[in-house]
Amino acid sequence: MVLLATMFPLVYIPVSIPAGFLIDRRGFRFAVLLGALLTTGFSFLRLFADNYALVLTGMIGISVGQPFVLNSITKMVSTWFPTRESALANGLGSLSLFLGMIVALALTPPLLKAFGENNIASLRWVVFIYSLVSLAGLVLFALLGRARPPKPPERTESETLGEEVSINLAGLRSLFSLRNFRLLCVIILIGNGSFVGLMQLIEKILKPKGIDSSTAGNIGAVVVLAGVVGCVVLPSISDRLMRRKPFLLLAAGVAAPAFFLIGALRSAAAVFVAGGLLGFFLLSALPVLLAFSEEVTGAALTGTATSMLLLLGNAGGVVVTLVMEAIKGATGGPEGSFFWAMVFLSLAFLVALLVAFRLREEKAPGEAVLPAP
Repeated sequence: MVLLATMFPLVYIPVSIPAGFLIDRRGFRFAVLLGALLTTGFSFLRLFADNYALVLTGMIGISVGQPFVLNSITKMVSTWFPTRESALANGLGSLSLFLGMIVALALTPPLLKAFGENNIASLRWVVFIYSLVSLAGLVLFALLGRARPPKPPERTESETLGEEVSINLAGLRSLFSLRNFRLLCVIILIGNGSFVGLMQLIEKILKPKGIDSSTAGNIGAVVVLAGVVGCVVLPSISDRLMRRKPFLLLAAGVAAPAFFLIGALRSAAAVFVAGGLLGFFLLSALPVLLAFSEEVTGAALTGTATSMLLLLGNAGGVVVTLVMEAIKGATGGPEGSFFWAMVFLSLAFLVALLVAFRLREEKAPGEAVLPAP
């Protein structure tokens, strides 16, 4: 079961970069169709809930398909939207991921209950319904999805020049020659890693405070719901001002005390408030960061750049979760508090804040041009 639970971030790491190359070479529509086909096809294997090997194979196949879909968001945005709308467009794309999580979390328990007391049979019906939804999404995208708009969006001159960059390992190396891109890698490693660590362990974190698992789940839902709102509000402001750096500074500046408060506070109501603030500012930073990355690297390599960023974010999630467990074990024993683990996350965000201060925002988005590989 542990292997199944960790399959998505583990598979994301080796598949993300090849997916990015494919997205930049063949376009987001081809990549999304491939990812959706893998997701839908292997989803039906999970109907064999009593056969672990088939379920594991299904989870691996779905996990392989995931990067082709998720990493395509910024490529779609760069293809369809002008620079002045890129953060909001990325925000709406990111928002769809969080809404999907919320819908699945909300619908699964009542669906299991509606299909009776037989756990295996009920689980099969739920998996079958979700597989059909995935199939419907694949068909709709195949019929309605378009690779390019009738009229190309307005792009900056440097982004147009950047479209000549080679999409290969040399191009990947050239990404890391960009100072801003290296700094964004550090920020997403800390930011996404800490968010994943919190959501994976939220019940364990809150249990020593006397907060039951149901309330802990509701707190997690508030974090995500606040992030959904934030993904619309803050990126739209960022686009209006055509500034990215201040919003990354704001996210890190709010996250540092918010993580500390979640670890220190014992009142469920207070944790709800801290979690809401954390979700609103931290989750909304993702689309701003992706828009900043596109403006730094240019449109040609945005798929590869996004793949590297999300790879690091998923790797950060695995590493931070393990580090939090290790800190809790070293400081509090098996039933101990996660207080010092949360202090660790707060300190990590102070590092992210210092890194964000070093970002150099161009006078006009997209002024940075990738060097020739």
